[in-house]
Amino acid sequence: MFKITSNLRVDKLVKKIASKKSRDLLIRLYAEEIAEESRKYITKGKVTPGLEVSKQDHRERIKKRVKAMKPLFFSRNLRDSIKATNRGVSFASYGQLHREGYKVANSAYAKAFKFVGKSVPPREFIAYFADDSIARKIDRRVRRRYMDEIGRM
Repeated sequence: MFKITSNLRVDKLVKKIASKKSRDLLIRLYAEEIAEESRKYITKGKVTPGLEVSKQDHRERIKKRVKAMKPLFFSRNLRDSIKATNRGVSFASYGQLHREGYKVANSAYAKAFKFVGKSVPPREFIAYFADDSIARKIDRRVRRRYMDEIGRM
């Protein structure tokens, strides 16, 4: 019969977990997962509230084959701008306006289609904050990836 023993150095594990390198790793893992899930969230059209009927009609008029009847997906610029960085998640500057809601500013385009002054409702497109089930899924994935990475450090 074989006897297997192992030594676990808890002090080394605590030092690894408390290090700046470990904290940066955790931020990077969360940012990667949140950015990926947020892009999927917009692509699938899960962003709420949905588009008003007048906005859908407008999109059909200006573009014949519109597949983008999903909020925040029409030009795909916002979706494509969501990136993971070392400090968190970054996205196009106008994304924050969509998260908070705003009134349409005066422009030639807005005047032509009579959108000036209309309210755009807030739409949370960062999946981690918009959907609790996605947040739990991200937490599970990050936990798993973090344990793998911390073992390699």
